[in-house]
Parts: sequence; C-alpha cells; structure tokens
Amino acid sequence: MANSLLYIAIDFGTSYSGYAFSFAKDVKDTVRVSLWTTENGEKTSKTPTCILFDEEKKFLKFGYEAMLTYTRSTTKTQAKKEFLFEHFKMVLYDKEVNRNLMITAKNGEQMKAMTVFSESLQYLKDHALKRIEMNTSEKRFIASDITWILTVPAIWHAAAKQFMREAAIEAGLVTESEPERLIFALEPEAASVYCMQLPKDGFIAEDFSTDRLKQSPGTQYMVVDCGGGTIDITVHEVVEEGHLKELHAASGNDMGGQRVDGNVISFLKDIFSEKIFDEFEREHPTELLKLKCEIANLKSYDTDVTIWCPLNLKEIANKRHGKSMESYFKGVCGAKWEDGSIMIEEQQLRRFFDSSLRAIETSIKHIVKNTQLNIEYMLLVGGYSQSPTLLQFMRKHFGSKHKILCPDAPQVAILKGAIAYGKKPTVVKSRICTLTYGFDTCTPFNESIHKGKSKYVNSLGKEYCDVIFEKLISKGESVLCNELKVFTRWPVKPKQTSMKFGFYSTTRQNVMYVDEWGVECIGSLMVGMPNTDKDMSREVRLEVQFGSTEMKATASDMESAETKSVQFDFMSK
Repeated sequence: MANSLLYIAIDFGTSYSGYAFSFAKDVKDTVRVSLWTTENGEKTSKTPTCILFDEEKKFLKFGYEAMLTYTRSTTKTQAKKEFLFEHFKMVLYDKEVNRNLMITAKNGEQMKAMTVFSESLQYLKDHALKRIEMNTSEKRFIASDITWILTVPAIWHAAAKQFMREAAIEAGLVTESEPERLIFALEPEAASVYCMQLPKDGFIAEDFSTDRLKQSPGTQYMVVDCGGGTIDITVHEVVEEGHLKELHAASGNDMGGQRVDGNVISFLKDIFSEKIFDEFEREHPTELLKLKCEIANLKSYDTDVTIWCPLNLKEIANKRHGKSMESYFKGVCGAKWEDGSIMIEEQQLRRFFDSSLRAIETSIKHIVKNTQLNIEYMLLVGGYSQSPTLLQFMRKHFGSKHKILCPDAPQVAILKGAIAYGKKPTVVKSRICTLTYGFDTCTPFNESIHKGKSKYVNSLGKEYCDVIFEKLISKGESVLCNELKVFTRWPVKPKQTSMKFGFYSTTRQNVMYVDEWGVECIGSLMVGMPNTDKDMSREVRLEVQFGSTEMKATASDMESAETKSVQFDFMSK
C-alpha cells in the first residue's frame, strides 16, 4: 500500500514460525529476518510453533519460551492443567473449517482454534513491533502503519485462508475497515519470487556445482515447498519482465517432515509396546516434548545416530516387565541400546522417510507426466528440504531430467520472498483457478429446459427460473492477477428496490443450476435500487475480481450509484 511505512511478513509454519520486515522507503529493499534464541543460546531465524496457556486458558508463552517453560519449569501436575499446543496449523488442512473449530492440547483438553491462532499471531506481531522499535532509535510503529503479509500453503482451501484472515483481525494485525493491509502470500509463490532474485552462489545445486534459476521468458520450473506439515507443489513459467505465470494448479499432500517424526515414534512404540509408551506419554508430557524435539533433529542426518532415552521411559519399561533395556532391543532390526541411548542405524533412519518420500515422488510424477510442460528446474524450499536424505532422494529420482536447486537458506526463502511479493503482488501475472465460481441469476422459464426447477413469477405474470448458475470462471482456467469480470443485470419486477446476488463454488467444471450437488454458497450481497422510475430498464453492474489470493465482488446500482461489496464466507456454519 502506498501509505505503508513498513512491510512485515509472518511465516506461520506447522513446525516453526518467524517474521521478516522491510521499510517501504528502503531503496535497497533490505529484508531483515527475525532472530530467536534456542535453549543452547544459539541464534535461529525461526521459533517453534508452540504456544502455552495457563489452566484459565490465558496466554503464557510462545515458541522456544513456551517449550522451555513447559519442559523445565512445569511440574507434572501443572503440565496436566496447562494447555500446550504444537503443530496445530494442520487442523486447517483438508478439513471442514468453521469459527467454532476446537483443537486438543497436550493435556487432552480443548480450546477454540481461533483463540490459539489469534494469540499466536498477536505474539508474533508484538514481538516484531518491539524488535523494530529497538532497532530504529525507539521509533514506534503501530499495526496500521504496516502492510502485513501472511504466508499460507497454496493447497489450502479458501475456508482455511479465511480463518487465518479472521484470526489476524482478532490478533490486531488489521481491522475489518482496512482489509487491504493484510496480503496472503502463497508459500511456494513466495519462495519462487525469492529464488528468482538469487545469484549463482545463492544455491546449492547437484554435486554442489553453482547454478542459478534462469530468468529468461519461457523458463519453466517446479517449486517443491517441503514443510513440517505439508508438501506444497506448484509450477511456474517466467514471462516478460521477470513476472511469473502459474502453469499447474497447486497440489501436494500432508506428508511433510512431521510424518518422518511420527514414524520414529511408531518405531519406539513397537519396541517398548503401546502400553508402556502411552503411559510415558500420559504421565510425563514434559519429557515427551524433549524427546520429540530430539527426534525432529534426526532429519538433519544421514548416518548412524543416537537419541536420548528419557529416564521415566526407562523406569516405566523396567517396572512393567522387570527386564533390562537391552532385552527390549533383542531381535530389533536397525536399532540397539547403547550406553543409555538408542542407537539407530543409517538404513533404519532412511526407512523412517519412506512414506513421506513416496508421497512426494507420486505428487511430482503426476505433474511431470503432463507432456505440455517442459520443467527445467525443481526448487526445493522449506525447513524439511534441508534434510540430506530428501535431497539425495530428489537427485536420484529426478536429477537426470531436471536441475535440482536448493537455496542456501531454504528455511527463510518463503519469508524473504513474501516481503518481495507484498511490495509487488503483480509479480505473479496469472494463476490457475482451483474451483469453478459462479452466481445465481434469473432467466425466462423454459419448460423444456427448466422443468422441475424453481420458478419465480413477477407482478406482470412473467415466469423466471431463479436458480441458474452463471459461470464466472472454470476450475483449471488461467486467470490474470486482479482480472476483473463485469456483468450487467436488470430487475425482474417493475418496482424492485433491491437486487441480491448469491455466489457459489464447486469442484465441478460444468454446472447449470445452483441447487445441484457439490455446489456451495460462499456469500451474497444485496444492493439497493431506490429509484424505480425506469421500472425494469434499470441496470446493476456486478464486478468480480479474480487472480489474487482472495476474490472480491462489488455490485453497483447505476441509477443511484449505491455500491455494495461482499466478503465471501467459505467457512461452514
């Protein structure tokens, strides 16, 4: 926005979150990334997406502070009362989303998801504003000085994006009166924009040779965003002036890095038994969290590794069966007990990746089999892409036909790209529509065509079919960024004083009526038509804007100039 002093991007990830900022008047477009302190005193660009509430459901801590408080300062009794949430972003993936959605904390109790998300965003907002104030001679900024960019997976449904917008409003990032101050950046798109700017030495390429992404028009490449929760894939083509055109609708799955962690946990349950591990999980939640953090780090290795075995897991295992720890590992393939720790062999470590890697391979192969695509590069971004096992897999299975590139710092590619996208959203010239959209309209009733459908009869006795689906755009259709479609409609009765439009979406490409199966109402608007002098000759102009990460619709009565806009509601009631 022209009057923004600052741009702040928040990458709200499944496993880790962070932010970056850039001043509007910075001619160099310098992007500064958040820094967080780990329990070991190290500095990192992301903090765990982990939030802690007290027993009264009041916010306590977020990120590393939440984990440290929970694992070091919380007693076992306290832990059962407090509400700790981690990896909660996944509740919005491929599920029915509504404002009353509940999520379960580590203690087994539930809280409203909207509260958990909005408190997390508010913490990140406040942290960013405080840090900026400290680094600008205590110049204070407020939320309304800023254009906020919030990253979301491209494969998310519209309802999940809307949920995040409402959480951001509740968190105080923006107000309902200035919705344009919040921009959604699709994660693979943000990474794509960032990688387009990188020099040759900004990538780690196959065999560690230096290469860079070509910016010449016609270059096609795939972005594989490997996050903690989801694998988000899209295909772009470079067009004139370095702009990007989406060639394939975003696709992917929920087989991100967390899936590897889950396979390690399942392996330990097989060794110790479900009963032993469930008791440990139930009675010692703080030790369990420490163990999970250690397991998450295993993805950084491709050799034999050892993981710490919690004291209370050992005690429960000994108490249950009265046998030594070594005996639990007899006959176990790929792991053994060694000096108080669990040693996992390289081959077994690789097996933990199998389900995730197979899913990634399947998703990519489904795209590359399209003979109309000529994908030269595959860009790996996201925290999971730092795994050497994942990199080796991609080079082995796709490296012969595509150049596999990974930026030096893949975990911040989305953040930095989100800032660039926020400053210039038109860098993405076009996108592929993932749904078919339309609105309801009336047409003269034809018994041979509309038999059995809803009928409206006006004061003049004229009959209309009032459930016609007027298509705006089809699923799979390429639409320009901020493309505007304009329609003109007329009243169906002489003294009509308002006109209502209902808007609908469907995964189907060809629909005739709004009451067909699979067609969902996503919003409506009503515009006044107070001047009835021209009876049924009056015009209402409907404008629908596509191609952005969100849709907008406005209806205007041409006689009175009354205008109404609608915010589409994709969330289930």
